[in-house]
Amino acid sequence: MFKKSLIALTLLTLPLTASANWSAGAGYANISDNEDGVELSLGAIYGSVAYEFAQENSPFSFVSEFRIGTGVSDDEGRLLLEEGEFAIPESANFKVEVERFTALSVRAQYNYDNGVYLYVMPSYANLDVKVSSMYGSDSDDSWEFGLGGGVGKKITDKTSVEASYESYDGTDVLTIGFKYTF
Repeated sequence: MFKKSLIALTLLTLPLTASANWSAGAGYANISDNEDGVELSLGAIYGSVAYEFAQENSPFSFVSEFRIGTGVSDDEGRLLLEEGEFAIPESANFKVEVERFTALSVRAQYNYDNGVYLYVMPSYANLDVKVSSMYGSDSDDSWEFGLGGGVGKKITDKTSVEASYESYDGTDVLTIGFKYTF
């Protein structure tokens, strides 16, 4: 069954691969949040796969993209508690780590003749984080809709660099990355 599905998927994607609008990339994302007086700044690296739907002789295009990544920098903090709350000391140290970052987005992109492009993108993203302290650990896994925008520059016909900003319900994501078109 799996073999047949794989063959069918391959045959369906052959026309898409012939159009040469696929790209793969990688980058770094800084994920920050400030909630209830606790500031967090986490780092993640990600890989991406994208497909550009471009119309001939038009500077506008749409790009669908899938990103998946993992944490590379943690954040530590100190949580101040009210006296008597949870029957633990007045403060507790904790550590926050990114276990997984996943995002699906669709860009509306404007391509300039000089290789620069601007884009806006709604996204649907998942952030899986683990919080640990001397009292134990817990993880949180949530999906959120967000909106963002960015700028990119084609370095050659096949490579480009880009930077973007996204916001997901108060969580800010700043990314910098590169793409290779094939």
